[in-house]
Amino acid sequence: MLIIAYPRDDGFFARAPFEYQLDPKMAKMDELLEDERVILRVSLDLAHSAPQALETGRQATPVEVTLRLAVLRRLNGWSYRQVEDEVKGSLKWRGFCHIYEHDVPDHSTIQTREALIAPETLHALNDLVVGQAQAAGVTQGKKLRVDSSVVETHIHYPTDSSLLADGVRVLGRSVARAREVVDGRVVRWRKTVFHNQSRKAKRLARQIAFLARRQGQKKPQNWLILSGKCVACIANWSAWRRTARIRRNRFSACWPAGRTA
Repeated sequence: MLIIAYPRDDGFFARAPFEYQLDPKMAKMDELLEDERVILRVSLDLAHSAPQALETGRQATPVEVTLRLAVLRRLNGWSYRQVEDEVKGSLKWRGFCHIYEHDVPDHSTIQTREALIAPETLHALNDLVVGQAQAAGVTQGKKLRVDSSVVETHIHYPTDSSLLADGVRVLGRSVARAREVVDGRVVRWRKTVFHNQSRKAKRLARQIAFLARRQGQKKPQNWLILSGKCVACIANWSAWRRTARIRRNRFSACWPAGRTA
């Protein structure tokens, strides 16, 4: 069940064995995150992902905790495991995230809940921060400087056969998206207007890779088969487009701006 926040515990820091207060930076961020407009937008994002959670189910991680954990992770550049470990053992972060004495969500739960927050909601939070900074005279808010980094990830080696198979897959995906735009009455009588060759292309690409690893085997014949499948896919797509009579303004939603089919 979706809940907004845990009951407010104003005496959480007072029960600590030592005197503690949030530093000015985090205290200001804590004040910004109290904005009801931001909390409402995050609540709508989470409710949209699971409408049944509004009435039934066990209590999920509160909306306020989800938002504050996401902000804390981004401010410190932590991974999801790091934010779980840091919040578990820190009185400061428990108070900032309004978790208090409750259990800290698992790192997988933090990742799943944060992914449900829409980009528009994060933009609204950024606009709120910029607006507060402009009102305080800290910045003019005309330019934004961001930092990025390259992260190592797993990719397959870009062989010719795999690149051609990827081209068939992307082309088939684009045509599948186009079907949702075209009026179904035009092509209803043609059930086999387009055949997606992605699985066949992937299978042939694997056969080429297998034969390439064997000594004394040549691959021109299999390469021509895969090339023929790709050409057939493209030709089938062209015929389907002529049959469906796609208009430019109807089909523009499937292609980036400035490109044509």
